[in-house]
Amino acid sequence: YDADFTQSVIGRYLRDRVHERLTLHFPAGSHVLELGCGTGEDALRLAERGVRVLATDASEGMLQRAREKTAGNPLVRVKQLDLRTVTDPRLDAENIEWQFDGAFSNFGPLNCLESYLPLARWLAPLIKPGGIVAFGMMSPCCLWEPLWHGLHGDLNTATRRWRKSTPFQVAGSAEAITIRYPSIRRLAREFYPRFIRRTVYPLGLFLPPSDVYGVIEKRPALLRTLLRLEQRFGQWGALAAFADHYWIEFERVD
Repeated sequence: YDADFTQSVIGRYLRDRVHERLTLHFPAGSHVLELGCGTGEDALRLAERGVRVLATDASEGMLQRAREKTAGNPLVRVKQLDLRTVTDPRLDAENIEWQFDGAFSNFGPLNCLESYLPLARWLAPLIKPGGIVAFGMMSPCCLWEPLWHGLHGDLNTATRRWRKSTPFQVAGSAEAITIRYPSIRRLAREFYPRFIRRTVYPLGLFLPPSDVYGVIEKRPALLRTLLRLEQRFGQWGALAAFADHYWIEFERVD
């Protein structure tokens, strides 16, 4: 994951954009819950700014890498949490933490959920009134996929986001993960009324999905052009549904 995404030019650019928003909402001294921390890259960057982070993930492999990456930083705690179990009444919120200034999930962990109502109900008492929860979601209509994969004859990949769900096989895992692509409207509806949508914008509108990074990054002139277009149009919320991911922010209302 780090080699294919985190350390790529495009991955670093997109992560920097996300951290512009996280810096805006979570100053030093904030306490933040991360859902789907992966290898701990975001938790580490926040902690280096003085933000306390409870980093959670379902994958023990990811958690082990996150523990290694954040070792020695007292502002990061790493805990296993499968978001598909938050409906379990035995999962007491006080066993996680009480209360957070906000929460976030970056680059698609929430796309494994079938419904967002349970998550919204579970998160509500964990987040202080006025706190921000922000998610990087894989969008339902990424323009790159039908254009790129369609032209290359891979119709299954070209149309995967048009289907209700897509199975994804993680390397080294016997169990396939079901990926879904919720619309912005659906996510806002299922988080209401506990959370009100405040901001949405595209992440990767002109930049391709990660499976095409290698092709684009071998062409520096093309990459520079795409980055310029991304910078120019990357704040246009109306285009968010057509990007690889959309970034959506909610405010916790009392």
